[in-house]
Amino acid sequence: MLNRLYLIICLCLVFNSANAQEEEVLNPSQTSTGQSEKPKGENSSAQKSKTYTYKRSWSFGGNLGLSFWNGGTDILIAPKAYYNVSPMFLTGFGFTYIYSDYKDDFGKYNQNSFGPSIMGAFRPIPSFQLSAEYEGLQTNGSSTLYTLGDNNIKNDYSYWNNAFYLGASFVSRNVSFGIRYDILYDANRSVYSSAWSPVIGFYF
Repeated sequence: MLNRLYLIICLCLVFNSANAQEEEVLNPSQTSTGQSEKPKGENSSAQKSKTYTYKRSWSFGGNLGLSFWNGGTDILIAPKAYYNVSPMFLTGFGFTYIYSDYKDDFGKYNQNSFGPSIMGAFRPIPSFQLSAEYEGLQTNGSSTLYTLGDNNIKNDYSYWNNAFYLGASFVSRNVSFGIRYDILYDANRSVYSSAWSPVIGFYF
């Protein structure tokens, strides 16, 4: 439990350090015209500098997923909030909920997974994004193996799993799509079938 807490605190410090990034400053020139008289030596087209600062703001989005397969159902709900630190940096946090169930002639299972996530992203150009995201999921489930008679074998389980994703995505307006890799992937504990997974995000 303490190791998990230390990991979350370290990630918060890393991602929040993006707030120290310098604000983008633009200095377009503005030409003065329309004055009837000018003092001697003053240029009638003198330029006045005007400074614009990037406005930091919040945006919201996340992921939704629903799939039905042979005897099974998967539901993913993952809302997220993003803080746009600058045109190139953003941070965010969210919550993930995953429901899965499956049933066939040999048995059945159902499980619920839920937990927080925190992420940081860098956009070297507006259409491309590199990201790092921590996700911790608590999984509670139950499985039943059918046997002859009424002596079915039932197993209840509960555990916590850590995941840390490195990803790359293309960004088009309010949508991003790409792929991510879980460097902490454990096939025996992860709710996902592979360390690689596609990712689609929405921003509003």
